[in-house]
Amino acid sequence: MASLSASYVASDNYIQRFWEKEAIREKTTLDVPDGYPKHIDSPLAWTGAEVQAKESEWRLNLTPEEIVAINDALAKFEANHHDLSELSASTFELPVAFSQRLRKLSDQIYKGVGFQLIHGLDPSNYTPRQSLIVYAGVSAHVCPQRGFVDVKGKGVVAHIVNVQATEDGPKTTAPAFTDSPLSFHTDNCEVMAFFYMEPALNGGETLLSSLWQTYNELAANRPDVLHTLARPWVFDSFKSYDLQPPRHVQPLRTLASDKVPILLRFSRYGILGWQRQRNPDLPAPTEAQIEAADAIQFISMKNAFKLHPKKGDLLFANDMALIHAREAFDDGKGVMKRHLIKMHFRDPDQGWSIPSSVENEWKNVYGSSENKGTREETWHILHEPGLEESSPVNG
Repeated sequence: MASLSASYVASDNYIQRFWEKEAIREKTTLDVPDGYPKHIDSPLAWTGAEVQAKESEWRLNLTPEEIVAINDALAKFEANHHDLSELSASTFELPVAFSQRLRKLSDQIYKGVGFQLIHGLDPSNYTPRQSLIVYAGVSAHVCPQRGFVDVKGKGVVAHIVNVQATEDGPKTTAPAFTDSPLSFHTDNCEVMAFFYMEPALNGGETLLSSLWQTYNELAANRPDVLHTLARPWVFDSFKSYDLQPPRHVQPLRTLASDKVPILLRFSRYGILGWQRQRNPDLPAPTEAQIEAADAIQFISMKNAFKLHPKKGDLLFANDMALIHAREAFDDGKGVMKRHLIKMHFRDPDQGWSIPSSVENEWKNVYGSSENKGTREETWHILHEPGLEESSPVNG
C-alpha cells in the first residue's frame, strides 16, 4: 500500500512513485473486460497539448452585437415572464443567426473536443437574478434541456463557493466547497456547465481531461484497472444517509454504442473521503480500487488541459466523455470571493443513449420531479448556508 495514495489529495511524491512504478511494469497479457473496446477512436479522446492547438474549435467570443441581443432577450423575458422555469430558447429570444451559432456548439460538445467556452459576458452588469436568466437563456440555445443539480430533484442551480472562508462556516464539508484542490471527477450528468461569476484572487483554474483518452491508455497498459472499475464499488456520500445514502455502483460500463462506447462515472472523494471520513460500516476500499483511483487521477492529470476562464465566461463540458478538476485557490483571509454557478444540461437531439442500469439516475436528473409527471424547479438566486449539502457529487 506504500506506493498507493490512500488520500484524497495525492502528494507529489506519490505521483512520482506512481509513474516510476509504471515505467518498470511488465507488459501484461490480460485483455480488456469482455465486451469493452480495445481502443476508442474519437475526437473526444485527446491530450491537453492537442486541444491547446484547437482553440478555434472550443472558444466562442461574443461580438458586441451579440451581447446587445442577449441584453434585449433579457429585457423581453423580464417584461413577459416571472417564473424562471419558463426559460427556454423560445422565451429567451435571440436573432436566428445568433441562435444557430450557439446551437452548433452542441455538435462540438458531443462530437468534437467535448467542451465549449463562451467569452464576453460581464455579470457585473446584471442583478443575481438577471445573471441566472442570461445563463439559462443562452444555455437553452446550446443544450435545450435542463437537469437537476441536487439530490432532492428540485434545484437546477448550484453555487460553488468556499463555505469555510468565514469564521461561521462549517468545520467539515466536501472539497468542492473549499479552497482546496479538487481531484478529477465526473458530475454524473450529460453536460455540465459553469458560469464564472467571480474568479479567485489567485488560482482556482479549471482542469479538463478526456476520459476516453484515459480509457485508451488503461486499455493499452493497465487493463487490470479496467477490470477493477467494471466491478461493484461502494461510494460514501459523507452526509446524512436520509438525504443521500451510499451509492452501490459499477464505475465503468460498456454501452455497446458507436457514439458512447463506454461510460465512466467516478469520484475519488466517494471512495477515500477527505475532511469527512468513510463510514467504517461500509466495505473498506481494496488495494486494487485505490490503485484504480490513482490511475484515473494521475493519467487524467498528465493529459489535462488547463482553462483560464475570465469573469463572465460560460463553460459547457461533456460529462460523459470528459472528467474535470480544480486547482487550489486563494481569496484572501475571510473572503468568499470565487463564485461559480453550476447547471446540468443535455441535448436530446444528439441521441446519446445510456445503459438501462443507470436509467433511473438519468430520470432523477432530467425527468419529472412530481408523482403526477410534472417538473417543478427551484432556482436559488444566491448561495444559502447549508445548500452545499444537497449537492450529489462534491469532488
